[in-house]
Amino acid sequence: MSPSFLQELARPQPDPGGGAAAAFGARVALALMEKVVRLEYQRPRNPGESGAFWEKTWQEVQEIARNLADLQDRDVRAYFQLTRARAADDAAVLAMAVRQAVQCPGEIMAQAQQGLELLVAVGNKCRFHLISDLQVACELLGGALLGAYHIARANLPFLQDDRERQMEKHRLKSRRDAGFEALDQARAALGNRTEKK
Repeated sequence: MSPSFLQELARPQPDPGGGAAAAFGARVALALMEKVVRLEYQRPRNPGESGAFWEKTWQEVQEIARNLADLQDRDVRAYFQLTRARAADDAAVLAMAVRQAVQCPGEIMAQAQQGLELLVAVGNKCRFHLISDLQVACELLGGALLGAYHIARANLPFLQDDRERQMEKHRLKSRRDAGFEALDQARAALGNRTEKK
């Protein structure tokens, strides 16, 4: 864990806030998934059996985790800029800051969805006793996705242009729905494996 981030999050100030927390939660999920992938990669194999899937997946998990770490930092900066822009009373500066404050959690949602899609592939191939860790990761990713959606939606009212606000609202809803579909598929894939035992 990162005690310093959790301490920062608990402070009575606007940032870091919910978007950064959503990214952090997704990073915890990715760390659990990486544990499973590394355990599978390191286990002894039968002659001729390749570890290529696990090596490739390990790289993919690390890439998503890096993206989320970057988004966690970007969300802190975006919300700080939004707070400053609201105080500055400059419509153009405010519009730009709001776009960033909506875009960043939207990207966190997209990364969480990618994590869920990767989770299905890992869950289909890993040993049975590792499924429960993946189920925890699945729920953390689902929570991160929905949490980031709420943060992005909360910032939409600051957009002054009604047409742009409606387009962003529709885009976020589409991303949320696609994420929920990925969450349902991941839950079903993992659940199917546990029900067979």
